[in-house]
Amino acid sequence: MEEQEKNMQQESRPDEKATLEQSEDRKRPNWFSRIMGGEVLQSRAVLKQVPLVVMLCFYAILLVYNRYRVEDLTKERAATQEKITYLREARIELQKRYQESIKISHIAEMLEGTGIGITAGPPYELDADGMERYL
Repeated sequence: MEEQEKNMQQESRPDEKATLEQSEDRKRPNWFSRIMGGEVLQSRAVLKQVPLVVMLCFYAILLVYNRYRVEDLTKERAATQEKITYLREARIELQKRYQESIKISHIAEMLEGTGIGITAGPPYELDADGMERYL
């Protein structure tokens, strides 16, 4: 009987070692192997959150696109503003040249050499009776 008890104790010892190892594994899970193996992605808690993750990814893409779009529009606006400023300056310069060219004194200077001259009145008198024929 003593031998049987010794055999039983020896048989129970490996079982105890196995249970101890299993309990240690349960206490200390290997997170790296679970993540790399894909077990984490199969859990129900993660699968429930998939629509939220997809929505967040969509919003992140939308945010990045919006940022680049606003940046492009800002650059385009600055270029357009610069063109407007240049065109205003060019218009003022052309207007200044035009007004200088139509001044009476400038026209008189241009006509001095030709001998035409500027008259004080119209080149011919209008007859009120004659105008009624054309109306």
